[in-house]
Amino acid sequence: MIEPRVFSRWHKLVAIGVISFISFAGLEALAYISNLYQIQLYLQASGMIYFFMILWLYFLFDVHYKEESLISRNLSHYVVLRFKHFLKWEHLRYFQNYLILPGILYWGAVILIGINFQQYKLQQFIIIATSISLITCYTFFKEVFHKREINTNHFIILTYVKLYASWLIYAASLGIIWYYCFSPTIFYLVIFLVTFMLLYQALFQFAKLSLKHVFYVFIISALLSASSYFVYKLWNVNYFSAGLFMTAVYNLLWNIFYNKINNTLSGRVLAEQITIFVLIVVMVLGVTNFKARIDRCQF
Repeated sequence: MIEPRVFSRWHKLVAIGVISFISFAGLEALAYISNLYQIQLYLQASGMIYFFMILWLYFLFDVHYKEESLISRNLSHYVVLRFKHFLKWEHLRYFQNYLILPGILYWGAVILIGINFQQYKLQQFIIIATSISLITCYTFFKEVFHKREINTNHFIILTYVKLYASWLIYAASLGIIWYYCFSPTIFYLVIFLVTFMLLYQALFQFAKLSLKHVFYVFIISALLSASSYFVYKLWNVNYFSAGLFMTAVYNLLWNIFYNKINNTLSGRVLAEQITIFVLIVVMVLGVTNFKARIDRCQF
C-alpha cells in the first residue's frame, strides 16, 4: 500500500509534469507555426492549447473540491454531478479568479511570439520565462486548492510572477496595436481591464475583497489606463521598454495600495517605493531612443 506522503509527492510531480508539457511544448509548437506564417493555424492551435490549460486547472480544482456526496457508480451520472458541482456560484467564483493570471501569461506570450516573426532568441526567452511562470502558478494554485488558503511565501512569489505577466501583456498589447493598426482605444481599454483583473485577483487571494478596496482597484486601473495614453504617444519603437515603464507604474501603485490596506504604509515605505520607481524609469528612459521613428498608424 502506498503511503499518503509518497502518493502526495507523486501526485504533485504528475501535476507539475503535465503543466510543464502543456506550457513548454505548446508554446514551442506555436513558435514553430508562427515562423511558418500560418496565421489561421496559429490562432486555432493557440485556442486549443489554452483549452487544455483550462481543463487541467479545472481538474486540479475539482480533485480538491470534490464532495463525497457526489460519488456515483454510474459514469455518466458522475460526470453530470461533477459539472453541476462546479456550477455552484461559490466554486465558480473561486475557480474563475485563478484563471486570470495563467490566462494573462499565456495570451501575452502568444501575442509576442506571433508578432515577432522569426525572432528566434526572443521567442525562446518568452517561451522559457512564461513556461516557468505558468508552472509556478499551477503548482502554487494546486496547494491553494488543497489547503483552501494561500501562504505568505506563495503570495510573494506570485506577486513577482504578476509583475512579469504585467510586463508581458502591456508590451504585447502595445505591440499588437502597432502591428495590426488597431485603434489605440483598444490599448487603453486592455490596460485598464488587465490591471483591474490582476489587482482584483490579489485582493481575492489574501481575503481583502471589499467594496472600498474594489473602488481603489478601479482608480489604480484608471491611472494605468491614463498613463497608457502618454505611452502610446511618446513611444514609437520599443514596446518592450514601454511595457517595462508601465509595469514600474503598476508596481508603485500596487505596493502603495498593498501597504495601505495592511496598515503598513509609512513615509519610509513610500520613499522606498518611489526610489525604486525612479530607478526603473531612469533605466527605461536610458535605453529608449525617443528620436527613432517607424512608420505606424496614426490616429
